[in-house]
Amino acid sequence: MKLFTLILSAVVFVASAYFFASDFKFSSEINHIIYMSMLMILMCICVVGMVINVSLLRIGRKKVKSLIYNSYSQKRIPNKHFDRQFEISQS
Repeated sequence: MKLFTLILSAVVFVASAYFFASDFKFSSEINHIIYMSMLMILMCICVVGMVINVSLLRIGRKKVKSLIYNSYSQKRIPNKHFDRQFEISQS
């Protein structure tokens, strides 16, 4: 779903930027000012949507793996130093 919103934000941004650039002219008509303002607001919304979903573009996220050593586990990894220190018998 996040990938869909990222792609949609990018496509809408490109489309609104195209219309903004093609219709850009210096005009004092209120309708043109409102239209250009709405295109700018739409582009800002698209930028916010892309910033929110930019975490998808980061490659190689670091994941922290933690190893909890439990001597009572059936599938524990034998550690001779640990076993000697706490007098755990090998079974």
